[in-house]
Amino acid sequence: MPNEELVSKRTGVQFVKFALVGIVNTGVDWIVFFLLTLIPFFREIEWLAKTISFVLASTNSFIMNSFWTFKKEFKGGLEESKGQEAAKGTGYYVKFMIVSLVGWGLNTLIFYLCRYQIFANLPQRRSQFVSLFFASGIVVVWNFLANKLWTYKD
Repeated sequence: MPNEELVSKRTGVQFVKFALVGIVNTGVDWIVFFLLTLIPFFREIEWLAKTISFVLASTNSFIMNSFWTFKKEFKGGLEESKGQEAAKGTGYYVKFMIVSLVGWGLNTLIFYLCRYQIFANLPQRRSQFVSLFFASGIVVVWNFLANKLWTYKD
């Protein structure tokens, strides 16, 4: 039988919250990237602008998910750390960023596999859209489960 905690109503609510936070942070990522690329320096080095926007969006995602989506787990973990709250909070952040980086890698890999292997025969824009949809859908589930079962695990 599957883990009862994973199929609970609470987990469903957490997943919806996680997805909403993801939408907000996609906006943060894109806005920061496009604002940075207004600066000539970052126009020449787009990868640096994208790295900064990813880190800022992921950090914002960590904050929002810690205080809203996984509030009970986060606050409970800090309370149990008795005097080591900063270390525990840093641990949560490092784990969250590891999950985010793995998610970014998976997203990129799945996108390219879909785009150039599975949906290569579709028109370009349709192939791009369908590939983005598949990659994002799979990775949001990965990120949610990895954070629920590892980052914020008691």
